Amino acid sequence: MIEVLTNLKLIFFIVFFVVFMMLENYFSQRNTKSKMKRLFFHGTIAVVNTLIMRVFVIFLLIPVMMITNENQYGLLNTIEYNFFLEALFGFLLLDFAFYWFHRISHTWDFLWRFHGMHHLDTQMDVTTSLRFHIGELLISAFFKAVLIITLGLPISVFIFYEIILTASAQFHHSDLRLPESLDSKISKIIVTPKYHTNHHTVAELSRNANYASIFTVWDYLFFTYKNATVTEREYLGVDDRSKEFGFIDNIKYPLRKL
Repeated sequence: MIEVLTNLKLIFFIVFFVVFMMLENYFSQRNTKSKMKRLFFHGTIAVVNTLIMRVFVIFLLIPVMMITNENQYGLLNTIEYNFFLEALFGFLLLDFAFYWFHRISHTWDFLWRFHGMHHLDTQMDVTTSLRFHIGELLISAFFKAVLIITLGLPISVFIFYEIILTASAQFHHSDLRLPESLDSKISKIIVTPKYHTNHHTVAELSRNANYASIFTVWDYLFFTYKNATVTEREYLGVDDRSKEFGFIDNIKYPLRKL
């Protein structure tokens, strides 16, 4: 069952990625430059990360999921709900947890060393959703293991959340232009490309805010929503513009002096 679900996750990842890349060509808001160079660079990072993370999925996350479900560990297993309510509650708890993981990645220097690589991108399109340091992904894997045991997440719920999280990341990193009226309504519920562009500005006020991954309620609830200006949304990345590309420079990025 786990193998089927993980393969399904990969299929959805590829399908959504291709769909958003195609839509960007027709409904672009920023007209991202050097698209093939960006695809090759971010794609290389993603392939390397996937190969390394496969080991941790097989020897960490899958055993943790199996042990948790076989022994009925965790919060959700202490409360008798029907599966639908359990799945809904688990999904929301995961999204809440990842809001805080993302927020702490900006406020704790140790995690920012790794997460900062994601923000080196001076443009933003669907390929930006591939740009993560392997160190951040490894830390995230251990964080997921703790969540699975603590919450007692059913395997199907965890993988379903991973599929939606990936699709959401591809959507809100994409270079898609939504009608303003539609965007203002949707962003009250989920993260949109314009909403997340605020988070990728050089301007620290909006960059160190807007941490939501799927549901924007967490930003509104904890007062971390900040709306950047139109000018600020045109200048993305960090102050250091020299390391946008370069595989070795990006891998070494956590070793920089803060």
